[in-house]
Amino acid sequence: MKASSFQKLTLILFSVFLGIHTVSAQNIGLKVDFLGYADNREYKAPYTQAKTFFGATISPKLYFQLEENHRLYGGVHFNQEFGINKENKSRINPIAYYNYKTEHIDFALGFIPRYERTKDIHRMVLADTFQYDRPNLEGMYFQYKKNGFQQAVFIDWTSKQGYSHREQFIAGISGKYQTGIFYVQNEGILYHNALTSNDSIDEHIQDNAVVMLRLGLDLSDKTLLDSLTLDAGATYGFDRVRSVYDMQKSPGFIANLYLGYKRFFLANSLYLGKAVNLPQGDPFYHRDTYNRLDLGWIPFQTDRIEGKFSASFHISDGFFDNQQQFTLRYRFGKDW
Repeated sequence: MKASSFQKLTLILFSVFLGIHTVSAQNIGLKVDFLGYADNREYKAPYTQAKTFFGATISPKLYFQLEENHRLYGGVHFNQEFGINKENKSRINPIAYYNYKTEHIDFALGFIPRYERTKDIHRMVLADTFQYDRPNLEGMYFQYKKNGFQQAVFIDWTSKQGYSHREQFIAGISGKYQTGIFYVQNEGILYHNALTSNDSIDEHIQDNAVVMLRLGLDLSDKTLLDSLTLDAGATYGFDRVRSVYDMQKSPGFIANLYLGYKRFFLANSLYLGKAVNLPQGDPFYHRDTYNRLDLGWIPFQTDRIEGKFSASFHISDGFFDNQQQFTLRYRFGKDW
């Protein structure tokens, strides 16, 4: 977005909220989210890319509460990776969405910040680089939760059809049901890569999907550890390019372990099965066998701020790769 466009957007948002404030005594508030990140990826395995993500994103947004459960949000994500040059320009993405939220329902429509709503989705389904490169869900999100049950569905429209751009979207699900120490968790995503409006190009529609169902135990209250969860389950991947090859299926097994004590944590994820071709997922799962081990430290954590460091080790088909990541998140909110 050019500077002039950003100025226009800012002026429009300011005018709208100022006008609303003059005619109504309802609540207006401000929320600010800050993310600083250093993510160094020393990768040599096929399908992966060695890269360092190092930068910051600040996301101020205003909201106006229309009625008890109805809000309108407006703001921007401003992202800049350090070492700016012609190939590394700042990115500005609008925040503009309607949100209906009650004790049991969360419905949003518009340019919706993705982190809080998708942070628990497994990396096999949705890669964590989205938090750097694409901070919004552009579409709709719906979640229902009650008595230990929660289920979300969403659609993220990533590209509108044009003469040189394909129509693309992501549709996903994420849910969990817990009773006592037992829980069942599901995740899934469909990536649809359709055609451009240029009939002269030889193109084919691409469909990729994966679904995951896991059974788990939450033993956090049964041990001396602060957190202890373990789960295992099945995954099923689909890959098709129409008129080129038929549906390719990729069944697999996945197991996850997480334990935390005070400010330290250990996480491990093991995958065994056929390679999963999912452009929106972590590329390490594009192989038959993969294990990821995370060792982490949380130097400070409050209701508003969290700093987290982790060292990750990726073991896959004759390769041993490593990754170091530090993230700092700060969240602030104020009602007027």
